[in-house]
Amino acid sequence: MAPTNKAQAAGVSSGSFLELRAQVAKQKETLSKGNATAVVGGKKDVGKKTSKWALPNKGVQGRAARDLEQERLDRRTVESTRAALERKAKIYEKLKKGQSGGLNEAQFDALLVDFDSKPDDPYESDSDDVDESLTVPVAGEDDDPVIEYEDEFGRQRTAKRSEVPRHLLPRERGEEGDDECVILSSTCRAFLTVVSIIAASLFVYNPVNFFPVYEPSSDRVAAIQAAAAEENNPLNIHYDADREVRAKGAGFYQFSADEETRKKQMEELRQARTETEMTRQELGAVDLKAGEVEGMQDAPNALRSRAIEKRKRELEERRRLVEAKRRKLQTGDKPPAAVATQPPAPSSEPAVAVPTSKPAAPKNPDAAPSAADDFLAALELDLAMNKR
Repeated sequence: MAPTNKAQAAGVSSGSFLELRAQVAKQKETLSKGNATAVVGGKKDVGKKTSKWALPNKGVQGRAARDLEQERLDRRTVESTRAALERKAKIYEKLKKGQSGGLNEAQFDALLVDFDSKPDDPYESDSDDVDESLTVPVAGEDDDPVIEYEDEFGRQRTAKRSEVPRHLLPRERGEEGDDECVILSSTCRAFLTVVSIIAASLFVYNPVNFFPVYEPSSDRVAAIQAAAAEENNPLNIHYDADREVRAKGAGFYQFSADEETRKKQMEELRQARTETEMTRQELGAVDLKAGEVEGMQDAPNALRSRAIEKRKRELEERRRLVEAKRRKLQTGDKPPAAVATQPPAPSSEPAVAVPTSKPAAPKNPDAAPSAADDFLAALELDLAMNKR
């Protein structure tokens, strides 16, 4: 009969599989032990020292432990400080509202802040407007008992001692018939009276505002008035330029401190000014306006007068040439070699080309007299127009 599976057909039994599996497991265990003890790249150097760069610094672990301990202590200190500050803040808020804050008279006198004269906070809550008759007071702790007091309107109220304003706290008095309490209370009252008088002399209260106002004494006022008196400040003291170290202007004039010499200098200066004004008026000087510079502008009629003079010189020169031509045509003689003419007057104008060469003689002698007559007529017309 033929085998039913492949294992039996190949001649392999189940015992052979188990033996093979045991051999594989043994080989894996051997290889794992060998890899753990083997050294990559050579033999394992058992006696080699560790490098100093791989060693930790000395005292690192100790410092780390101390830092942890200090952090734990600091956390504890911060927590206690926070609790103390919160407690003081609550007391400060009560003192700011005019309450006792649980402090006795000695502690309140030792305070460095004068809460009586300190302004109230305008941005307080509206809890003061709540009707206190609707709330039932609860018995407080032993250090802050609930007491009865009389408010500013004469009403009897009940509140904790720390919440009662200081000026409304009931005074402790001895019982009637107890002589020791009466004596003690009278002694305390006398002592408190002396202490209040001394405190009133030491503290400075400002009844008007929160800023001190300086009021000079009578001696100081008298000294200021004497320093500002007219006897100590004469009006005849003039300006002294020597007391100022600065550059003066070009027109600066130092007068003398003597009254007579000063008047004489001012009179001389006034005469010099009068002479200067007269000289300028005679020479026709023009007063400069604001922003103008002397010598950079012309007089109102200066340009027109120079143009008229130039025109007159040109007409005079042409008239001489026409007269010479007329004499030449009438006599038939040769004209002189040079016509004696007066040189033109010097002018402030730039060089102007003045015709000095003789014009060419006309070819037609009959046309010359008519041209000359026309020129003379035009010349007389120009002169007549200029005279107008």
